Amino acid sequence: MTKVQNEIKKKIAGKRLLLLGGSLWKEAIKKIASEYEITLVATGNSKKAGIFEIADEGYEVNSTDASAMKRLIIDKKIDGVYMGGNENVIKSACAYLEELNMPCYCKKEQWEVLQDKRKFKALCMKHHLPVALQYGIQEIKNRGIDYPVITKPADGCGSSGFTVCQNDYELKIGIEKAKENSPTNNIIIEKYVKNDGVVVFYTVSGGKLYFCGLEDKYPVRYEKQGSYVGGLFVFESDLVQEFRQKFENNLADLVKDIGIREGSFWIEVFHDGEKYYFNEAGYRYGGSASIYPIDYMYGINQVAADIYYALTGESLIYGFVSIVPENVIRKKYYAVYPIYAKKGEIVQVRGVSEVEQCPECITFITKMDKGDIIMDSGTFSQVAALAHFVFDNEYELKSFIEKVHDVYQLLDSNDQNLVCNMLDIKNLSLK
Repeated sequence: MTKVQNEIKKKIAGKRLLLLGGSLWKEAIKKIASEYEITLVATGNSKKAGIFEIADEGYEVNSTDASAMKRLIIDKKIDGVYMGGNENVIKSACAYLEELNMPCYCKKEQWEVLQDKRKFKALCMKHHLPVALQYGIQEIKNRGIDYPVITKPADGCGSSGFTVCQNDYELKIGIEKAKENSPTNNIIIEKYVKNDGVVVFYTVSGGKLYFCGLEDKYPVRYEKQGSYVGGLFVFESDLVQEFRQKFENNLADLVKDIGIREGSFWIEVFHDGEKYYFNEAGYRYGGSASIYPIDYMYGINQVAADIYYALTGESLIYGFVSIVPENVIRKKYYAVYPIYAKKGEIVQVRGVSEVEQCPECITFITKMDKGDIIMDSGTFSQVAALAHFVFDNEYELKSFIEKVHDVYQLLDSNDQNLVCNMLDIKNLSLK
């Protein structure tokens, strides 16, 4: 351990950390806890969740039940609480942690303004960040609409309830679909813009904004549902300098405006020619496990930083052990490849170790396993695994993806492979 890492260990060794999610990056949490001798306590609705596998103690308590959670935190002498990526859990936890006067990276009002697409859109316009044209229901009735448009829940995630509408009939269906997928029955209708784009990542420490990368997003479409999902994510985008020069000062003002002091966030931004359109944000890690490329590319271990803040109330983002494997290959680009699966029940999984053993593989995160049933949702929830790897050129990119499809299989009871290739690899070219 380095001198800084030893100083960190002195402050948090022996402390008890309660986990409210984080199963997707459980190995990263486990590594940090082991290095710094932290006791992990897991809670949630089901002990089948991955965080229970790495925890020293586990309690089946609903993480959104404020009264039950406050009792658990007090009774089990919890020193700090770490939240994973579940939106409902974060929304609930930030409120009851404030009541307990415990460190929490976000406040409820901060979470809501970034989570609600309407509030975020208004915030972007206030800070001169471009957004797509939005339509109101009454406005559509009065003067019609310029198709195509999109409909989506104001407070949804993972492409749930998203529809591209080309006419009045499709708009009617899209509105109902968006309402069904909105917890508050609120929707957004806006002008369709080219949905190729980028995702920008930041970490905030002590109120200061730290750039953590700009990735190119390659969308793919579910024909049946008409929804778009991420087919590939590649760091670092060639647009990075242009993007930062155009928008970073405005983003710093936005962060200051809503009082963000800690934590990490991402923003999806569509890019069409010379135009940018800020779309939505997440005050959490990216669903593709963005913690790994950020550590690889920028040396910021967001998980360790969040754990340290939860246990001490002190802000620190550099000096932690890395979650990236030691002696990993250094290459120009970092890719995250989501592997989607078709509807069905998984009875056998093959090829995981073969992918993991590839020298360019950083991590291979499995979201589905034997016994899991895949629903035909047309959303990011159909991702069975996330392959994280590095490459230097287009040939290496395509070769790795092809190898994944050669060896990784999810078999059903008829020995049919449920893995599907959403990305057109043959015609894929780097932006």
